[in-house]
Amino acid sequence: MPRPQPARPSPIPLVGALLVCALLLACGGPQKGADQVPDRKGGQAFDLDGDGVPDAWTFSAKVAGRTVVRRKEFDLDFDGKVDVWRFFDAREEVQREQMDMDRDGKPDVTSVYAGGALVRKELDLEGDARPDVFKYYEGGVLVRLEGDGDGDGRVDYWEYYKDGRLTRTGSDEDGDGRPDPDKWIEETPPETTPTAPEESIPVDERVR
Repeated sequence: MPRPQPARPSPIPLVGALLVCALLLACGGPQKGADQVPDRKGGQAFDLDGDGVPDAWTFSAKVAGRTVVRRKEFDLDFDGKVDVWRFFDAREEVQREQMDMDRDGKPDVTSVYAGGALVRKELDLEGDARPDVFKYYEGGVLVRLEGDGDGDGRVDYWEYYKDGRLTRTGSDEDGDGRPDPDKWIEETPPETTPTAPEESIPVDERVR
């Protein structure tokens, strides 16, 4: 089965857009300094660039007698379409984050969180609203990747990681949905002779 390919470069001007996103999300969303305008969808809208058109929205709901934020949306490139969706639980902890990378108005990357930590990321590489690549994390570090290389909706490629390094790959060539026993490949670690223990650097895979 063909190995899933990395996501194509986004046509969105990501350097500026993702910088805006990082600042907004780090601060918890739109701030009081942004112009506020009415939102017909029932949320609070914000005009971040002062052009009179909403660019960010916060949606709240009553939970156990108190008002909590349940969703935030951002138009990062100010083209009138939402690029980032963030969903929160009743404790206002992020549960899921979605991002539109090809500007078609539909999410291409979905990040799933548990207890504030990234646990899974799903990527739609074909633009058909179905994930083609699934990444799994422990402690913010990638530990496993599963891919659908032929687009039939079933995983047919596996990668396993340890300490951020690829250690094993497998594939399903007979179409039974399981790794073929004779297709496992053990990755040989590079030969190194460190003079001192290396500091472990966590891999941050969050979509920013």
